[in-house]
Amino acid sequence: MKNRFFSGCLLARQVASLGCLLALGSSAVAGYLNIGDPAPELHPAQWLKGDAIDRFESNHVYVVEFWATWCTPCKANIPHLTEVAHKFKGRAAVIGVSIWENPDPKNTNYLAKVAQFVQSEGDKMDYNVAVDVPQGDIANGWVKAAGEGGIPVSFIIGKDGHIAWIGYPLELDGVLDQVLADKFDGAAARRERDQKLAPDHALKEAFAANNYQHALELIDQMIAAKPEQAPAFEYDRLMALFHTDVPAAMAQANEILEKYQHDIGKYQMIASIFAAKDDLSPAAYEFGQKLIDTALKKEDREYLFLAMKAQVRLHLHDRADAIKYQEAAVTAAEKDSHAPASFVEFLRKQLADFKAGI
Repeated sequence: MKNRFFSGCLLARQVASLGCLLALGSSAVAGYLNIGDPAPELHPAQWLKGDAIDRFESNHVYVVEFWATWCTPCKANIPHLTEVAHKFKGRAAVIGVSIWENPDPKNTNYLAKVAQFVQSEGDKMDYNVAVDVPQGDIANGWVKAAGEGGIPVSFIIGKDGHIAWIGYPLELDGVLDQVLADKFDGAAARRERDQKLAPDHALKEAFAANNYQHALELIDQMIAAKPEQAPAFEYDRLMALFHTDVPAAMAQANEILEKYQHDIGKYQMIASIFAAKDDLSPAAYEFGQKLIDTALKKEDREYLFLAMKAQVRLHLHDRADAIKYQEAAVTAAEKDSHAPASFVEFLRKQLADFKAGI
């Protein structure tokens, strides 16, 4: 099981976007996009390869896969998607849509990066390819609306323009055969998906309503049912605990760090909670600051931890300190060859916002 609030952000990226950090657990929950619903429209920033598909025509079948240049499983699936495009050529159109490439809704520099990646793939990426707009309209209208927490994820659009299937790309071949032959049981697939995602939906609703006690109860119920999935709930459970029982949360955080031998990724995961949320107690933020300071001593991903500390200081209403640490984050990111250019720009913009009191 995926870590719902994390898999699309930190765990999928080698280096996470702070914009993604600050959005964790904050999205409102409404009706979910599901199998049998009309397919949303596709209005990308650019079509980078193949045909520009403005609408889903009746009596046509489409595969829409969501991916990103930083997503290793997505890139690994490109040859398979090309095989699908070749196998079903003339019967189903395959579309790959790049999403979650950009933390700043006003920045379009990522478009050139995605275009360069697509060009570099050449014939290995032999299907229609588009890239989302800076505001993430397609990602929000499809992946987020469907309650999917990570990528790659594929949608099959049936001959009636409705979603016939949602799932992991490696599973789509057999389903696509059935959809094309009008033999796929969409109603059964929707029931199965509803049953599978019901706990996820309930948990997301609890987090969206800031009902952390209920979220904690739901998580513990799911872990009791399937103990082997406990690691997947680490972030969610800590988020709930830091809102309901700070001493217990601190104890669990320390247990996680010990269990994973103080891995820097676990520091990043835990520290993100304090950057993402502005409604924690002073005791929680004090713990978060100490954890970030310990992580900074490892001299790994310094700019990211400095940016998170700046955010924590802002939550504690110390704007001067927030500016100081954000300036340090920008300086560190500018010197770090692993820091994506778009993220460096995001940090600079955030620094300007801090100084402007935004």
